[in-house]
Amino acid sequence: MRRLTWMVTFLMPALCLGQTTEQAWDNLKQLRVGEKIEVVDMNLKSVVGALVNVSEEGISLRAQKAADLVTVERAKVYRVTSRESSKRLRNALIGAAIVGGLVAIPAGLKAGISSNEGNSCGACVAVIAAGAGAGAGLGAAVPGYPTIYRAKKRP
Repeated sequence: MRRLTWMVTFLMPALCLGQTTEQAWDNLKQLRVGEKIEVVDMNLKSVVGALVNVSEEGISLRAQKAADLVTVERAKVYRVTSRESSKRLRNALIGAAIVGGLVAIPAGLKAGISSNEGNSCGACVAVIAAGAGAGAGLGAAVPGYPTIYRAKKRP
């Protein structure tokens, strides 16, 4: 049981991070003009700004820091991420629920076994709370912004 809890606690976030997104340039059509995005080029240089235009040749945005119009050629775009709404709070709550629930199972079993001895399980509550806190931390560590486009591979 302890091995299963360890595997689920530490391997599930890794499996979630390993999911791939669509690699189609057409996914960028779902973005709205003026939407806050981040474009990362093949050299891993990042530009954050408001979307101006998406074409078959590239993507244009108004840079947040310099307010300049920046155009990145399609062949040089590595990743495009929407920066409109973060999902970190949702991820933290899911992580807290999963890990807290997994820790609650053995804690509940221990409380049931020792309940006939008149022991309360104050320590069980503390362990569950610590597990939920750890799960919230793991969930918040998962990237919070959705990736709209990712190139097939970086040379």
